[in-house]
Parts: sequence; C-alpha cells; structure tokens
Amino acid sequence: MEKIKAVIIGMGRMGRTRYDAMQRHGGYEVVALCDKEISNLDGYMERKFSDWKDCIDSSEMDAVFVCTYNVVIPEIVCYSLEKGYAVFSEKPPGRNLQDTLRMKNVYDGLGAPVLKYGFNHRYHNSVMEAKALLDSRILGDIVCARGVYGKAGSPGFAREWRNDAQISGGGIMLDQGIHMLDLMYYFMGEFTEIQSSVDQLVWKDMPTEDSAFSILRTADGKVASLHSSAIQWRHKFSLDLICTKGFISLDGLLTSTCSYGEEKISYYRKDLEQKTGGLGRPMEHTMCFDSDQSWDYEIKEFYEAVAEGAPIREGTIRDAVNLMKILERIYKGEKTC
Repeated sequence: MEKIKAVIIGMGRMGRTRYDAMQRHGGYEVVALCDKEISNLDGYMERKFSDWKDCIDSSEMDAVFVCTYNVVIPEIVCYSLEKGYAVFSEKPPGRNLQDTLRMKNVYDGLGAPVLKYGFNHRYHNSVMEAKALLDSRILGDIVCARGVYGKAGSPGFAREWRNDAQISGGGIMLDQGIHMLDLMYYFMGEFTEIQSSVDQLVWKDMPTEDSAFSILRTADGKVASLHSSAIQWRHKFSLDLICTKGFISLDGLLTSTCSYGEEKISYYRKDLEQKTGGLGRPMEHTMCFDSDQSWDYEIKEFYEAVAEGAPIREGTIRDAVNLMKILERIYKGEKTC
C-alpha cells in the first residue's frame, strides 16, 4: 500500500480522532503534528510544532489535515492548497460563507486539487442505509423531513471557544446543527426557501445561539424542518424521512460519548389496505448498529482520492459552499426565494 505522508494541524479531540483513523487505515505516515498548546502533543513520537506555517514549510508531505478553530481554517487550507498539498479540513468550512468562498476561489484557481471537508455523519451506518433506501425508490420519492439534533451544553458551555463568535462564527447551529442540515441537503437537494428563528432561550450570557428552528423548502417542493439545540437536556438525534410510499426513521447516533443512544433505522411501507398491520401501524423493518466506522470510511475515501486519483464524493467544496449559503440565510432569519 502506497503511504501518504500527512501532517495534522490541531491536536485537540478531532486531530486525535483523525490520527487514530489514519493508524487503523495503514496507508498513512503521519510525519508531523502541530498544536499551539504543545502539551497536546505529549506522548506522540512524530515531529512537533507549535506554529502551523512552520510545520507545513518544514515538513515533506502529501496531505494536510486541518483540525483547528474555525477562524484559522481558511488561511491554513488556502496556504496548503497553494503549496500543492491535498487537504482534509474539519467542518464547518470556516466561520461564514465569505470564508468558504475564499477557499473555493483558491480551489478553482488551482484546477480543482484534492480538498475534502469532514462531514462524518454521512458515513454513519444508519445514514448510508437510509440513502440506499431512498436511491432504490422502493418507498417512492421523499417529500418531507423532520430533524432534531440537540445536546445539553456543559457547566462551562458559555465560555467554550465554540461560543466565541469571533473564533467560531456561530453557536449550536454552526457547530452541531450543520450535520443535520448536511444530511437534509444530502437526501433532498438544495434548499431555495428558508424561514428560521435563531435564539438565546436559556444560555443568555453568551453571544451565540442555543437554539435554532428552520423550515426549508427545495425548488421542487420538498419541505424540511430542523431544530438544532443546546438546551436538549437529554441528548437527542432524530430524523424522519417521509416518502410517497413509506417512511424512514433514524433514531440515535453512535458517538464517542455514547450519549445519543443506540443507533438504528426503521422503515415502513405505506399500507392503507392493512395487509401487514393495522391502519397507521404497518410492518416495521429495523436495523440496529453497534459500531461507528464513519471516521474510517471518511479517511479511506480521502486516501483513495490522494493515492489513486478517485473523486471526492462526500464533503466536497460544492457541498461546503451550498451549506454555508443556507446557514447564512438561517442566521439572517429571513424568508427568501
């Protein structure tokens, strides 16, 4: 297996997650690690840096993994692309649409190099099963969706960097809700009409939102509702996909904290004639999952793009721009067509 030489910029939780996934894959050689908090690099044998530019300029590599605060993502991504390296960047793609367009301009100007953003929820087993069901059309066409993604914050939630608007760009919607928005976009296509309410309902001593409600509509009439919340005191992930001939329910999500419950998907075929059950209680088909391989699937796709020239399928720069366009309008709280 050809080895891809990689550096990781930012060795917080996500940097460590990517490092571990690369070790499991076997096709990566991590040659350097960088974090401004040098103590985050304790225990690693690779070359260590506290300055990201010094790390990139002083290392021989094929790819750069950007696992930093949102505010510095665009600068590192653009610098790395201009140096000729493939780039894997965490979400969100910057703090705002302007940040994302900055990266797209560099990407386009360089002739579409390898650039991937980390939207690992697309690689969860329940999500992949849902996509296969929708693509098969055995349940007809999707017409609407309802999604809730919420967590409880933490004792120091208001002081976390994610709620510093200068560093993060937004609150719970940008940090976590973007995953649910991405799945709705993935399943339904681009949204052209948006109505939203972005609020500080409980965490009133911070500059970012703790709750965001959105109603979204595609050009062909599909409708979605989304609630992103930092006041869901019992962690919750729930996504219903309603089709013309059936219904799909995703409930729970396997994560490192195990706080979102068992991950499962159930689907039901429309049965108004009550051939398989009572009215409103059709036969249920359920699959449950006990492992999360999303990080491994994601790292595998990036490897194939760099080493074998395969296309980036999920988390493209086009996906990133479309998501940030929607998010910008959600934050404005306006309805536009």
